[in-house]
Amino acid sequence: MIVPAIAMPPLQCLRAFLAVAQLRNFTRAAQALGLTQTAISHQIAQLETHIGAAVLVRNRPNIELTSVGRALLPAVESGLTTIWDAFKEAQALEASERLVVSATPEFCAQWLAPRLETFCKLFPAISVNMILEYRRADIKSGDVDVAIWLGPGDESLSATRLGVEEEFAVCSPELARSLPKQNALWAAPLLQYAGARHTVLDWERWLQQLFGSALYEVEEKGKQSELDYGPVFDAFPDMIAACKRSEGFALVRTSLVADELASGKLKRCFTETVTSDLHYYVVTLPKAQRRTETEQFRQWLISEAALSNSDFATER
Repeated sequence: MIVPAIAMPPLQCLRAFLAVAQLRNFTRAAQALGLTQTAISHQIAQLETHIGAAVLVRNRPNIELTSVGRALLPAVESGLTTIWDAFKEAQALEASERLVVSATPEFCAQWLAPRLETFCKLFPAISVNMILEYRRADIKSGDVDVAIWLGPGDESLSATRLGVEEEFAVCSPELARSLPKQNALWAAPLLQYAGARHTVLDWERWLQQLFGSALYEVEEKGKQSELDYGPVFDAFPDMIAACKRSEGFALVRTSLVADELASGKLKRCFTETVTSDLHYYVVTLPKAQRRTETEQFRQWLISEAALSNSDFATER
């Protein structure tokens, strides 16, 4: 049923009437609603004009209801309560369908973002809000439902590893085809990016793990030759874009270039590989405390990761 506008007084008039009827005082009603006493008086006058009869008897110090006001009060109280309850239910429903996910910028840009459309199609009622950050979000506070971290977090949380991460160098297919058979690492700059300290993708650390400090300088045709450390890019995707343009080598971990390797846009340029000390985990509250939306996203994430990495750990 569509109620004509002229048939109903403004909602604020009904709220003012209810407040005055319950508190029997204009001043206290004004304070309760955050209005002035004048505003309350004006809204009551509007209501009475709309009805065509008085609803209050203004006897000081207290206010009394007229017979019209007494007849009107239960319906106004019930109606406003019903509206308020409906709004609270709607807000709770919206909150239950909103999922807040925290992930590092690299993981989101390179792996998660290209796949989110799939999740949204599978679960159209769930709205995913992404927070890109390096800090470990406080999941226990309820501000974040799901976090994707390098590492599992503390024992009070539930964490499932999204595969084994390896660290290796990549380059464009064109650069890979032109690399010499010996000393290929010196054939192009070693690209870097500013966030590498957060993902521990550091060339010097990687080289030390593989070869020790002796690799930093080599004798080449009677000369001592240093490795060419290239430019430092602001973000991981910028470094990868330069790598695709054959501007140098990029040090990466498995999940961050899974799509580029699968499509052939990047190539592993050396056989040397280090199994990382850090692996990506999906982290949530324990099973008993998870919301349905959280579990749906978590299971989808594990399933998607399994498509490109078959080595999974069980949930802790």
